[in-house]
Amino acid sequence: MSDRLQFGVDAPGVVRNLVLLGGGLLTLALASVALGRHDPIGLELEPGISCLASGALMLLSSRFGKRIVARRMIDSLRLRGDEQVLDVGCGRGLLLLEAARRLREGRATGVDLWSRVDQSGNAAEVTAANAARAGLAARVHIDTADMRALPYADASFDVAVSSLAIHNLPDAAARAQAIAEIVRVLKPGGRAALLDFRCTGDYLRALRSGGMLAPRRSWPILLMFPPVRIVRARKP
Repeated sequence: MSDRLQFGVDAPGVVRNLVLLGGGLLTLALASVALGRHDPIGLELEPGISCLASGALMLLSSRFGKRIVARRMIDSLRLRGDEQVLDVGCGRGLLLLEAARRLREGRATGVDLWSRVDQSGNAAEVTAANAARAGLAARVHIDTADMRALPYADASFDVAVSSLAIHNLPDAAARAQAIAEIVRVLKPGGRAALLDFRCTGDYLRALRSGGMLAPRRSWPILLMFPPVRIVRARKP
């Protein structure tokens, strides 16, 4: 996908806080050294470096890592080109557009509530602009809805994907409801691929409880930070 497309920073508040905390701790460490008060290594220097490094890794993940992982994830689905694909919590459209780029006759639908806490600049019009800029607007449809109550009929989609979205729901019951909705809107034989850095064990159990076949979870993928896993399953 072209570098001209912008997909925002994931968890921007967390990144900001890590950078601010890390900078503050390093400032305290330097002040301690200058004043000769104590050895700052364990108290401020190491935690400060850790916070700054974590913030930097999250920024790199948002800018580069997630693009690589998204491309490989959609490639692994081996789309024919005529599928109906749903991106749950599509954000600014990274997975959505990767899927649309592979669809000659099908369509990629993205649904989100557009929280800017979870992704910077998250808005339906931003996603639409990315689709237009990529020349994919005709293959993309965007909706505003809660993933716990998807506005689609049963058995509407061949493939459902999601990235860093379902974990944002408030509790395990809400996440299970979102998974149940994904299972509901998949056609018989439809596939789900859910990428996240936490709660993936819950996704496995919810998919299994929903009757999905062969639910499995990948090894941690280190191209993103925090490392992510992909949970996959197929509807009977």
